[in-house]
Amino acid sequence: MIRWIVLVCSLFLTLNAENFRVYTEYNPPFNYRSADGKVEGSSVWLLHELFRQTGQTIVDGHINVVPWSRGYHEVLEHAHTVLFSAARTQEREALFAWVGPIGKLRIGVIAKKDRHINLQALRGKKLGKIGTVHESGAEQLLLKEGFILEDFDRFSNIDSQLRKLREDRLDAVAFSVDAMFDTLQSAGYALETYEIVSLLRENDLYFAFHRDTDPVLIETLNQTLKTLRP
Repeated sequence: MIRWIVLVCSLFLTLNAENFRVYTEYNPPFNYRSADGKVEGSSVWLLHELFRQTGQTIVDGHINVVPWSRGYHEVLEHAHTVLFSAARTQEREALFAWVGPIGKLRIGVIAKKDRHINLQALRGKKLGKIGTVHESGAEQLLLKEGFILEDFDRFSNIDSQLRKLREDRLDAVAFSVDAMFDTLQSAGYALETYEIVSLLRENDLYFAFHRDTDPVLIETLNQTLKTLRP
């Protein structure tokens, strides 16, 4: 314990406060916009507490809730940025500097029970009947299983895709399982009429910082996180 305290103290002495532009998306219970417009969730609380304890700040004190693809590219291309909550995958490992884990994500595919969807029967058929979000972890996992982009109906937000699923314009939707069921419930849809047809992966979630973020800061944030989320 004493060695850890000395390490953290020495890291703090070398830090300069930075001002980060922060991006997130709708992915309850980790991050979402509440009915009164506030950005809330377990990951939101952790980020605020991490920044408070390490002296970092958020540009204009404002977290930008944006489509996943926009936040993803902003943090890829611009320094002093962070995106959350992001699944740490092999494909993304070298693209960001990672702080976490901050939660556990179940990525999967859901469909209406009465449609009796066979997911594998849709693979490679170029029907565009699987709803996805641009460049999401679900897309990456389906591509690794042999699906192609033409199998997908790609859009920027999950609400639209679930609406299409309800209207039978899509056969299935791939995304965070918990976020999809939360969205369906919030919209007043009957959850018992939907099912998980494939659980693609369980991923640890992280804060994804621009890859050139000071490694001393990244180490300090990771050490501080251990005191907040043992």
